[in-house]
Amino acid sequence: MAYVHEIKFYISSESGKLKVALYDKPPIFCNEFWIKNVDASEMGFTCIPDGLKLEQKYKVEVLGIKPFHASKPEFDFIDKCAEAAFYAAKQAAIQAVIPNPGLLPPL
Repeated sequence: MAYVHEIKFYISSESGKLKVALYDKPPIFCNEFWIKNVDASEMGFTCIPDGLKLEQKYKVEVLGIKPFHASKPEFDFIDKCAEAAFYAAKQAAIQAVIPNPGLLPPL
């Protein structure tokens, strides 16, 4: 899980659209922690806000935004795998202890 603390506006070289790169606070072993890139329109921006420059990182508070949750696509995949593994293990444990778990109410 990550929280967006910094953003950077840029123009996509592929689409020519205004995009936003989202960053969390970097851990001690690197100088930045990129989360993901999104279309600026997904965040409600149709143009770069006044006083900000393209390709420069800003704290989200500059825009009047509090840090917010965002997730790297890889994190979403790992979370879904962990959840599926948990439910599979839970089901296997129930079946090992109770031969016919279908007769019990859901947990």
